[in-house]
Amino acid sequence: MKRKTAMALAAVFAMSVAGTALAAPANPFVDVPANHWAYGTVNRLAQAGVISGYGDGTYRGDRTMTRYEMAAIIARAMANSDKADAELQREIDALQDEFSAELYNLGVRVDNLESKMSNIKFTGEVRSRYESSDNALDDSNDKSRTRLRLFLEAPVADNVTFHGRYQAESKWGEGSESKVDQAYITGNLGSVKYSFGRQPLWLGQGLLADIGGNNDGLILAGGKEVKVMAGVFKRDFDTYDKSKVSGSLDFYTANIDAKLGKDANLTISYLQDKDDEYYKTWSAGLNYRGIKNFTLSGEYGQNDADYANSYNSGDEAKGWFAKLKYKGANRMNPGSYGIWAGYRDAEKGFDPGEFTTLDGGRVDDATWAYSDNIKGAEFGFDYTVFKNGVFLAQYGDLEVKERNSGDKDRKNFFAQLQYWF
Repeated sequence: MKRKTAMALAAVFAMSVAGTALAAPANPFVDVPANHWAYGTVNRLAQAGVISGYGDGTYRGDRTMTRYEMAAIIARAMANSDKADAELQREIDALQDEFSAELYNLGVRVDNLESKMSNIKFTGEVRSRYESSDNALDDSNDKSRTRLRLFLEAPVADNVTFHGRYQAESKWGEGSESKVDQAYITGNLGSVKYSFGRQPLWLGQGLLADIGGNNDGLILAGGKEVKVMAGVFKRDFDTYDKSKVSGSLDFYTANIDAKLGKDANLTISYLQDKDDEYYKTWSAGLNYRGIKNFTLSGEYGQNDADYANSYNSGDEAKGWFAKLKYKGANRMNPGSYGIWAGYRDAEKGFDPGEFTTLDGGRVDDATWAYSDNIKGAEFGFDYTVFKNGVFLAQYGDLEVKERNSGDKDRKNFFAQLQYWF
């Protein structure tokens, strides 16, 4: 993190004294066309006062910009990220991902580092969490856990970047289980972006899937105002009720994310396993940010797979959620905070493989159950304690929809400190 900050500040200095000189004739990277999605993000950052343009206050948005020029502007945003709210911080993170190779090489140029230095960039995250839940499987399941994640990123070739994530998690005082749950490359095929390998998957607003890793496959994406994604992947799979273990299954997925003006996004998502056995699910969702400091999100979906039909008299399993959040903790801005309230309702069989957590906590040692056979409200609070350190607490008052003998309502609470380096 210290190296990233130093690199960003050095790039800002270079930009201020060199103007457009970063567009060197020997630049080995392709240019950024004026219709690239990064231009819209940069303009939003400028409107928010996070960055400024060239000396004359413009961004030269009517012409192609070199990727080094764009990287220098992003470096300014990184250096001023304490002015960004949570939404803008996510956009800065997306820009960093897109131009990571150029940012790295720009740092090499400005700092005059030795070329033999490793080109692998490491960052990390630690989460210490206390969890408590009340459910049928375990009456004494209060848990305290520590999780370490190490992220690595490295340019493989022009326009090809490797991403990896190593994770280890354990209960306090016990040995940890470790795994590599992300290992994939990203790049462009013309105007189409691709990611290949073991990667995360996020669909719509998160109701269908917000899986952090362990999905082995190919994802293709493109578009600006309307972003379209399609992909295939394989994943280990256990059914929610633990009575059936299917092993590894093949999945197809698609997602459309359309901007509705500057303050809203409409999403349509689809997830299906090859034989329609557990997932044949679609959803439609909305994210609205038109009221100052508030974000409203929600999503509705149906699963028409055989497994879902078997629990609902031959009908689809339905699920939905809604969430209203005020502000939000920005890890770069100590003292920033957010509060939220939400409600979710999902019939049995809607999410049999637990493909979504929706930022939830466990209801037992192995099950999240945030989108299957439950209904209820959740309430949360987050606060940036120190730069790169965020405290979060959430309570879920969940009830079982289809109750078996001995079932209890799935109330849960968790509190955590998460910090990045």
